[in-house]
Amino acid sequence: MGGCVATLMVRRSRASEVPDRYIEERRRLGPLAVACASPEDEASSSIYRVAGVTDEEHSRICKEWYEGENMLQRLEKACAERGDKLAIAYRTVKKVEMEQRTDSAGRLKSWQVTYLNDPTYMSYGEFWNKLIAFGKGLRKLGLSEGDAVAIYEDSRWEWLASLLGTWTQGMTGVTVYTNLGEAALLYALMEAECQAIVCNGKSVTRLLPLLRKAKLDHTIVIYLNALPAGLNIEDMNLVSWNAVLDTGLHSSFTHQIPSDCNRRALIMYTSGTEAEPKGVIHTFGSLNAGATALGDRLNELTGPKEEGETYLVYLPLAHILEFICEMIMLTRGSLLCYGSPRTLTSTSARPRGDLAEFKPMLFVGVPRIFETIRKTLLSQLPPVGSVKRSIFDAAYAARLQAIREGKDTPFLNEKVFKLPRALFGGKMRGIVCGGAPLGDKTQEFMNVVFGIPMARRVRFDGNVLQRNSAADR
Repeated sequence: MGGCVATLMVRRSRASEVPDRYIEERRRLGPLAVACASPEDEASSSIYRVAGVTDEEHSRICKEWYEGENMLQRLEKACAERGDKLAIAYRTVKKVEMEQRTDSAGRLKSWQVTYLNDPTYMSYGEFWNKLIAFGKGLRKLGLSEGDAVAIYEDSRWEWLASLLGTWTQGMTGVTVYTNLGEAALLYALMEAECQAIVCNGKSVTRLLPLLRKAKLDHTIVIYLNALPAGLNIEDMNLVSWNAVLDTGLHSSFTHQIPSDCNRRALIMYTSGTEAEPKGVIHTFGSLNAGATALGDRLNELTGPKEEGETYLVYLPLAHILEFICEMIMLTRGSLLCYGSPRTLTSTSARPRGDLAEFKPMLFVGVPRIFETIRKTLLSQLPPVGSVKRSIFDAAYAARLQAIREGKDTPFLNEKVFKLPRALFGGKMRGIVCGGAPLGDKTQEFMNVVFGIPMARRVRFDGNVLQRNSAADR
């Protein structure tokens, strides 16, 4: 029975297939990248450059992108032009509860569910005023031009305001992952000679003993949210993030917008999986070159800006790929919507997950995210041999064949793949995978089931961006 239905559906689909415009455009362009240098050894890969760019053009582009308007200059213009238009959206946590659920195998499991409040919105003008005020607040704390300020926190709008605020006072931002081990965290703080650290209140319990042990008790700890009860803060310099902001709002200090492309802007520490973490130094010029190159590709992937478009921030901002994407989207005019890996879907968030709430037009992830999506959807399919499973398998094979022929499948998209495609909110125009290679089977699954143009490691290598501050051309 299932085989007959599947055969009829595939025949119906074949009769309604249409040329896939995205695939046609890609084929018309031809090769997108070519090797321009041989690998140094067998363990290395070739260096690639966008096809069709001569050595002279490459030199000119690199110079223009490196010396062009930097991120903060672009953002200043965007905030002045957009003023009252919305720039930021975020949801605060109402409560977290454990629920009992039965999995596909009939086993009872505990599941963490986060209950979120309605979104709070912030305009471009409000965001600009806050980041300027935070920078001034740092000066009131006694920090000076050239000082380093670490950010040890998950992605949130205050993270971005903190970093940009340091730039307005000639300071350097230092980013560290929140999952760094104690030794790696202390190594980063000491090597970068951080005079202050921005962190979550819940992290202070872990942080203070480290600072005392390393005799870094002079380091100013700027905490977000509340401090744990009963915390011993004797002889330590702690101040809330909001207090720094309020102080800056009433400060007479002036701010500056850096223009020297060779000036140090940021030190990003790697995850520390290879012994000691590496501190990658970014100048304003290198960040600008990377953002200009990647922005070119993201605009190509998603098309022109549309009114009301959103971008979901959930990956660590301590990684250059997420940070650059966020700055590109903010200056483009997209609404930045802050979520978290734990609240992406409605399975673990109430009243709905970040994807359903904010409906992003672009989704940036790492291979683990997409592999989890694939495994989750496959685990939810009906048993092999059932009518519904036979239909899905036949539709998958038919759509894969159509993609290879450069065609789209409107019938199957509507009848078979509509439900899983709702996972991303319904407005997705592009997906980017970076940080590591994505498996061929996983990319095939994403292309077939979700039907969204997907760019992966060859074009958007977040790991290379992190370590080399590289432009894409």
